Amino acid sequence: CQTVLRKALKSSPNESTNDLWRATSNHTNIQYDAYNSTKEVLKDFRSGHENKLLNQLTSQGSFFCSVTKFALPQLNKVWSIAQSKLPKNIYNFTIRYINNSLPTRKNLNRWAISSNSDGSFCLSPETLLHIVAGCQFYLDRFTWRHNSVLNFLAHQLETVDGSTLYADLNGFKSPSILTGDTYRPDLLLSFSNGSLYVVELTTGYETNLKNNVKRKKDKYRELLRQL
Repeated sequence: CQTVLRKALKSSPNESTNDLWRATSNHTNIQYDAYNSTKEVLKDFRSGHENKLLNQLTSQGSFFCSVTKFALPQLNKVWSIAQSKLPKNIYNFTIRYINNSLPTRKNLNRWAISSNSDGSFCLSPETLLHIVAGCQFYLDRFTWRHNSVLNFLAHQLETVDGSTLYADLNGFKSPSILTGDTYRPDLLLSFSNGSLYVVELTTGYETNLKNNVKRKKDKYRELLRQL
């Protein structure tokens, strides 16, 4: 696939696309094989590209900007270590996701490789955000992704000593046992000392971090007051 597209990269009227062709003309893998670890990628971002990502490259910098503003700083190291342990192909995918350089139809159109940016199902512009969290034709995929992460969290939390776990998943006690049917958060962790932790998961696109947090807080504000 990369070989087929190289002529298109070289002849593209987009200057950035031409730069990509020149940078990869020495047979360097365009999927970031030059990096050996996530730490190297982050170091490169911070030393040479942070300002560019934040202030100039709106499309490529959307993920980076959102995470920088709203993510917990102490989790950066955890994410970096976990990402570095991924298989090479998945690791490369995550880096291209962070840079918004995956071959979505919107990007292919931006790079003058495709004349149409619309998706094949809903005919809306196929941006990364649309694929990850917006297309109505992919709702089943979104639910599967959400429940996969939730299932992992549930199995990790059920081993916590002195606690009872409730999860909105098959095979677990339902949170509605405690909250009723009006409010049913993804996870509840109840402790013998009377403490109760409410966990609500959202697996949306990173630029929606702030909006998703507000939406979830508004949704469960009354439940927290009652508890």
